[in-house]
Amino acid sequence: MQDEFRKCATDPEYWLFTYCRSRDEHDPDCESKPCPDKEYLRELIRFWVRGRMILYEKSRQMMASWTLCSLYLWDAQFRMNRLNFIQSKKEEDSDRLVQRCFFTWQRQPNFIQQECRAEYSYCHLRFYKPGHMSGLPYSEIWGIPQGGSQIRQHTGSCLLIDEAAFQPDLEAAIGAAQPMLKGGGRLDVVSSAESGYFQELCEDRVQ
Repeated sequence: MQDEFRKCATDPEYWLFTYCRSRDEHDPDCESKPCPDKEYLRELIRFWVRGRMILYEKSRQMMASWTLCSLYLWDAQFRMNRLNFIQSKKEEDSDRLVQRCFFTWQRQPNFIQQECRAEYSYCHLRFYKPGHMSGLPYSEIWGIPQGGSQIRQHTGSCLLIDEAAFQPDLEAAIGAAQPMLKGGGRLDVVSSAESGYFQELCEDRVQ
């Protein structure tokens, strides 16, 4: 199990397709499902591993948001001192994405859960080493609403902006994330199609 844990901790693609499970809201007969082994999802993961500032143009039902949430879970639970923001237009929507991370964490095998203890509360998923649940977490996933104010107030590690094209304050959020990027952090911006700032970014029309 120690060798398997190390493999999961160093290879997000292996971990995701071996141990990750998600919820299918269109299938009431199945509590959870493994991530579908699609080549485009594997390519998304490899692209994520290689890059630090990525725009993802998607259509619906591609599982792009689920996959990125899983990758933010992987980063937080297997690495130290991570503060990973997940941002949606509304705080309640951000919490739903944090819940996706927790849903996936809950369905991992015991040998991972025992080494990466997690505690969920509204908009927060905190990770603790075994025997340290009463102390400070070693990493955290934090769901936030649109805008740049909360990003500016904290030194984040990663920022995932979901359905970015539908966030009027997208430009402010990306601007607030620049110090995080300069410090070695990452920014992932994903959305289905809509005219506006996200489209301008994707078409390289932003100066």
